[in-house]
Amino acid sequence: MNPKNDYNTREVQTGFVESNGTWIYYEMLGHGHPLVLLHGGYMDRRMWDDQFYVLAARYHVIRYDIRGFGKSDLPQRPYADRDDLYALLNFLGIQRTYLLGLSLGGEIALDFTLEHPTMVDALILVGSPVSGYPHDVMFTEEQLQTLIQQWMPFEQAVQDRSRPRMVECLMAHPTLVPSRAYPEARQRVRQYLSEYSFAWILDPAPRQDLDPPAYGRLAEIHIPTLIITGADDHFQLHKSANKLAHDIAGARRIEIPDTHHMPNMEKPTEFNQIVLDFLRTLP
Repeated sequence: MNPKNDYNTREVQTGFVESNGTWIYYEMLGHGHPLVLLHGGYMDRRMWDDQFYVLAARYHVIRYDIRGFGKSDLPQRPYADRDDLYALLNFLGIQRTYLLGLSLGGEIALDFTLEHPTMVDALILVGSPVSGYPHDVMFTEEQLQTLIQQWMPFEQAVQDRSRPRMVECLMAHPTLVPSRAYPEARQRVRQYLSEYSFAWILDPAPRQDLDPPAYGRLAEIHIPTLIITGADDHFQLHKSANKLAHDIAGARRIEIPDTHHMPNMEKPTEFNQIVLDFLRTLP
Protein backbone atom coordinates (compact mmCIF):
# COMPACT_ATOMS: atom_id res chain seq x y z
CA MET A 1 0.00 0.00 0.00
CA ASN A 2 1.32 3.43 -0.92
CA PRO A 3 1.23 5.67 2.19
CA LYS A 4 0.38 8.58 -0.09
CA ASN A 5 -3.03 7.02 -0.57
CA ASP A 6 -3.84 7.75 3.07
CA TYR A 7 -3.62 11.47 2.39
CA ASN A 8 -5.20 13.89 0.03
CA THR A 9 -2.21 15.53 -1.65
CA ARG A 10 -3.94 18.86 -1.10
CA GLU A 11 -3.28 18.40 2.62
CA VAL A 12 0.45 18.86 1.99
CA GLN A 13 1.32 22.50 2.66
CA THR A 14 4.06 23.92 0.43
CA GLY A 15 5.84 27.22 0.27
CA PHE A 16 9.07 29.17 0.10
CA VAL A 17 10.94 31.08 2.77
CA GLU A 18 13.60 33.69 2.04
CA SER A 19 16.99 33.10 3.67
CA ASN A 20 20.06 35.20 2.93
CA GLY A 21 19.24 35.78 -0.74
CA THR A 22 17.79 32.34 -1.43
CA TRP A 23 14.25 31.03 -1.57
CA ILE A 24 14.08 27.74 0.33
CA TYR A 25 11.28 25.38 -0.74
CA TYR A 26 9.51 23.32 1.93
CA GLU A 27 6.61 20.89 2.39
CA MET A 28 4.64 20.09 5.57
CA LEU A 29 2.18 17.40 6.56
CA GLY A 30 0.69 15.99 9.75
CA HIS A 31 0.19 17.10 13.33
CA GLY A 32 2.11 16.61 16.54
CA HIS A 33 5.67 17.36 17.56
CA PRO A 34 7.67 18.91 14.67
CA LEU A 35 10.09 16.63 12.84
CA VAL A 36 12.36 18.02 10.12
CA LEU A 37 13.81 15.77 7.39
CA LEU A 38 17.14 16.87 5.86
CA HIS A 39 18.16 15.09 2.65
CA GLY A 40 21.61 13.97 1.52
CA GLY A 41 23.93 15.62 -0.96
CA TYR A 42 23.08 15.33 -4.70
CA MET A 43 19.51 14.46 -3.67
CA ASP A 44 16.47 16.57 -2.74
CA ARG A 45 13.44 16.33 -0.44
CA ARG A 46 11.95 13.49 -2.55
CA MET A 47 14.44 10.99 -1.16
CA TRP A 48 12.17 11.00 1.93
CA ASP A 49 9.04 9.93 0.00
CA ASP A 50 8.94 6.61 1.88
CA GLN A 51 9.14 8.44 5.24
CA PHE A 52 7.27 11.72 4.75
CA TYR A 53 3.75 10.29 4.69
CA VAL A 54 4.37 7.50 7.20
CA LEU A 55 5.89 9.80 9.82
CA ALA A 56 3.19 12.42 9.24
CA ALA A 57 0.66 10.00 10.74
CA ARG A 58 2.19 10.82 14.14
CA TYR A 59 4.24 14.00 13.73
CA HIS A 60 4.22 17.42 12.12
CA VAL A 61 6.72 16.60 9.40
CA ILE A 62 8.63 19.24 7.45
CA ARG A 63 10.94 18.40 4.58
CA TYR A 64 12.75 20.96 2.46
CA ASP A 65 15.26 21.36 -0.34
CA ILE A 66 18.62 22.37 1.07
CA ARG A 67 20.11 25.45 -0.61
CA GLY A 68 21.31 24.53 -4.11
CA PHE A 69 19.13 21.42 -4.42
CA GLY A 70 15.64 20.74 -5.79
CA LYS A 71 13.55 23.90 -5.94
CA SER A 72 15.88 25.92 -3.69
CA ASP A 73 18.43 28.21 -5.38
CA LEU A 74 22.14 28.76 -4.72
CA PRO A 75 23.04 32.45 -5.16
CA GLN A 76 26.70 33.46 -5.19
CA ARG A 77 27.10 34.79 -1.67
CA PRO A 78 28.46 33.33 1.58
CA TYR A 79 25.93 31.17 3.41
CA ALA A 80 25.53 28.54 6.12
CA ASP A 81 23.07 25.66 5.77
CA ARG A 82 22.33 25.79 9.49
CA ASP A 83 21.21 29.41 9.06
CA ASP A 84 18.77 28.37 6.33
CA LEU A 85 17.29 25.77 8.67
CA TYR A 86 16.97 28.41 11.39
CA ALA A 87 15.23 30.78 8.96
CA LEU A 88 12.78 28.04 7.97
CA LEU A 89 11.91 27.13 11.56
CA ASN A 90 11.58 30.79 12.54
CA PHE A 91 9.28 31.45 9.57
CA LEU A 92 7.09 28.48 10.51
CA GLY A 93 7.01 29.50 14.18
CA ILE A 94 8.67 26.26 15.31
CA GLN A 95 10.61 26.69 18.54
CA ARG A 96 11.57 23.06 19.17
CA THR A 97 11.87 20.12 16.81
CA TYR A 98 13.28 16.67 16.16
CA LEU A 99 15.87 16.51 13.36
CA LEU A 100 16.38 13.54 11.03
CA GLY A 101 19.26 14.04 8.60
CA LEU A 102 21.05 11.78 6.14
CA SER A 103 24.65 12.38 5.02
CA LEU A 104 24.90 16.13 4.26
CA GLY A 105 21.57 16.54 6.03
CA GLY A 106 22.97 14.80 9.10
CA GLU A 107 25.97 17.12 9.17
CA ILE A 108 23.66 20.14 8.97
CA ALA A 109 21.45 18.74 11.74
CA LEU A 110 24.50 18.17 13.93
CA ASP A 111 25.92 21.65 13.36
CA PHE A 112 22.51 23.25 13.90
CA THR A 113 22.11 21.42 17.21
CA LEU A 114 25.46 22.72 18.43
CA GLU A 115 24.56 26.27 17.45
CA HIS A 116 20.92 26.18 18.64
CA PRO A 117 20.84 23.50 21.37
CA THR A 118 17.55 24.66 22.91
CA MET A 119 15.71 24.19 19.61
CA VAL A 120 16.40 20.47 19.13
CA ASP A 121 14.71 17.79 21.24
CA ALA A 122 16.21 14.73 19.52
CA LEU A 123 18.64 13.85 16.75
CA ILE A 124 18.56 11.02 14.22
CA LEU A 125 21.74 10.92 12.13
CA VAL A 126 21.97 8.56 9.13
CA GLY A 127 25.32 7.96 7.43
CA SER A 128 26.35 11.33 8.76
CA PRO A 129 29.83 12.86 8.54
CA VAL A 130 31.17 15.01 11.37
CA SER A 131 32.32 18.50 10.43
CA GLY A 132 36.00 19.10 11.15
CA TYR A 133 36.98 15.42 11.31
CA PRO A 134 40.76 15.61 10.64
CA HIS A 135 41.86 13.79 7.49
CA ASP A 136 44.96 12.41 9.18
CA VAL A 137 42.77 10.84 11.86
CA MET A 138 40.11 9.58 9.45
CA PHE A 139 42.42 8.10 6.79
CA THR A 140 45.75 6.40 6.48
CA GLU A 141 47.87 7.81 3.66
CA GLU A 142 47.10 4.72 1.58
CA GLN A 143 43.34 5.12 2.15
CA LEU A 144 43.52 8.79 1.22
CA GLN A 145 45.35 8.08 -2.02
CA THR A 146 42.85 5.34 -2.88
CA LEU A 147 40.01 7.78 -2.28
CA ILE A 148 41.62 10.42 -4.49
CA GLN A 149 42.06 7.90 -7.30
CA GLN A 150 38.48 6.69 -6.91
CA TRP A 151 37.08 10.21 -7.34
CA MET A 152 39.33 11.30 -10.23
CA PRO A 153 36.78 10.43 -12.98
CA PHE A 154 34.13 12.48 -11.16
CA GLU A 155 36.53 15.41 -10.74
CA GLN A 156 37.32 15.28 -14.46
CA ALA A 157 33.59 15.29 -15.27
CA VAL A 158 33.20 18.35 -13.02
CA GLN A 159 36.04 20.13 -14.85
CA ASP A 160 34.36 19.29 -18.16
CA ARG A 161 30.99 20.39 -16.71
CA SER A 162 29.52 17.13 -17.97
CA ARG A 163 26.44 16.40 -15.91
CA PRO A 164 25.70 13.03 -17.61
CA ARG A 165 29.20 11.76 -16.78
CA MET A 166 28.89 13.07 -13.23
CA VAL A 167 25.68 11.06 -12.86
CA GLU A 168 27.34 7.90 -14.20
CA CYS A 169 30.33 8.33 -11.87
CA LEU A 170 28.05 8.62 -8.86
CA MET A 171 25.93 5.67 -9.96
CA ALA A 172 29.11 3.58 -10.29
CA HIS A 173 30.21 4.34 -6.74
CA PRO A 174 30.30 1.11 -4.68
CA THR A 175 28.40 2.45 -1.63
CA LEU A 176 27.01 5.94 -2.32
CA VAL A 177 23.89 4.75 -4.14
CA PRO A 178 21.59 1.73 -3.55
CA SER A 179 22.97 -1.58 -4.77
CA ARG A 180 21.47 -3.50 -7.67
CA ALA A 181 19.64 -5.57 -5.06
CA TYR A 182 17.23 -2.60 -4.79
CA PRO A 183 16.43 -1.73 -8.43
CA GLU A 184 13.49 0.57 -7.62
CA ALA A 185 15.51 2.64 -5.16
CA ARG A 186 18.44 2.67 -7.55
CA GLN A 187 16.26 3.94 -10.40
CA ARG A 188 14.82 6.70 -8.19
CA VAL A 189 18.32 7.85 -7.27
CA ARG A 190 19.33 7.89 -10.93
CA GLN A 191 16.26 9.98 -11.73
CA TYR A 192 17.01 12.49 -8.96
CA LEU A 193 20.65 12.76 -10.04
CA SER A 194 19.65 13.23 -13.68
CA GLU A 195 17.32 16.07 -12.74
CA TYR A 196 19.86 17.81 -10.52
CA SER A 197 21.62 20.95 -11.74
CA PHE A 198 24.82 20.11 -9.83
CA ALA A 199 25.00 23.82 -9.00
CA TRP A 200 26.37 22.88 -5.57
CA ILE A 201 29.43 21.45 -7.37
CA LEU A 202 29.66 23.36 -10.66
CA ASP A 203 28.89 26.85 -9.37
CA PRO A 204 29.60 26.73 -5.66
CA ALA A 205 28.96 29.65 -3.36
CA PRO A 206 31.22 29.95 -0.30
CA ARG A 207 29.89 27.87 2.61
CA GLN A 208 30.56 29.15 6.11
CA ASP A 209 31.58 26.22 8.28
CA LEU A 210 30.74 25.88 11.95
CA ASP A 211 33.58 27.36 14.02
CA PRO A 212 34.77 25.51 15.98
CA PRO A 213 33.52 22.43 14.09
CA ALA A 214 31.51 19.55 15.51
CA TYR A 215 34.44 17.11 15.81
CA GLY A 216 35.66 18.47 19.13
CA ARG A 217 32.25 19.50 20.48
CA LEU A 218 30.07 16.38 20.42
CA ALA A 219 30.10 16.12 24.22
CA GLU A 220 28.08 19.37 24.26
CA ILE A 221 25.06 17.44 22.94
CA HIS A 222 22.73 16.27 25.71
CA ILE A 223 19.61 15.15 23.87
CA PRO A 224 18.41 11.69 22.78
CA THR A 225 20.44 10.72 19.71
CA LEU A 226 20.07 7.79 17.34
CA ILE A 227 22.85 6.97 14.87
CA ILE A 228 21.91 4.80 11.88
CA THR A 229 24.32 3.41 9.31
CA GLY A 230 23.90 1.07 6.40
CA ALA A 231 25.98 -1.97 7.29
CA ASP A 232 27.70 -1.85 3.88
CA ASP A 233 28.25 1.93 3.78
CA HIS A 234 31.75 3.40 3.36
CA PHE A 235 34.19 2.83 6.23
CA GLN A 236 34.58 6.62 6.59
CA LEU A 237 30.95 6.93 7.67
CA HIS A 238 31.22 4.00 10.06
CA LYS A 239 34.21 5.73 11.63
CA SER A 240 32.16 8.92 11.97
CA ALA A 241 29.31 6.91 13.50
CA ASN A 242 31.71 5.42 16.05
CA LYS A 243 32.88 8.92 16.96
CA LEU A 244 29.29 10.13 17.37
CA ALA A 245 28.30 7.13 19.48
CA HIS A 246 31.36 7.50 21.69
CA ASP A 247 31.20 11.26 22.30
CA ILE A 248 27.44 11.93 22.57
CA ALA A 249 26.28 10.75 25.98
CA GLY A 250 23.61 8.07 25.76
CA ALA A 251 23.66 7.90 21.95
CA ARG A 252 22.37 4.67 20.40
CA ARG A 253 23.82 3.18 17.24
CA ILE A 254 22.04 0.83 14.84
CA GLU A 255 23.25 -0.78 11.60
CA ILE A 256 20.76 -1.89 8.95
CA PRO A 257 22.05 -5.05 7.23
CA ASP A 258 22.58 -5.26 3.47
CA THR A 259 22.25 -1.52 2.85
CA HIS A 260 24.58 1.15 1.53
CA HIS A 261 24.35 4.92 2.11
CA MET A 262 20.58 5.29 1.79
CA PRO A 263 18.94 2.68 4.02
CA ASN A 264 15.78 4.79 4.09
CA MET A 265 15.32 4.05 0.37
CA GLU A 266 16.77 0.54 0.32
CA LYS A 267 14.82 -0.87 3.30
CA PRO A 268 12.15 1.78 4.00
CA THR A 269 9.88 -0.44 6.13
CA GLU A 270 12.69 -1.47 8.46
CA PHE A 271 14.09 2.05 8.54
CA ASN A 272 10.72 3.60 9.38
CA GLN A 273 10.15 1.16 12.22
CA ILE A 274 13.53 1.95 13.73
CA VAL A 275 12.81 5.69 13.59
CA LEU A 276 9.30 5.33 15.02
CA ASP A 277 10.48 3.04 17.82
CA PHE A 278 13.11 5.62 18.79
CA LEU A 279 10.69 8.54 18.67
CA ARG A 280 8.15 6.68 20.82
CA THR A 281 10.72 6.48 23.63
CA LEU A 282 10.97 10.28 23.84
CA PRO A 283 9.07 12.26 26.49
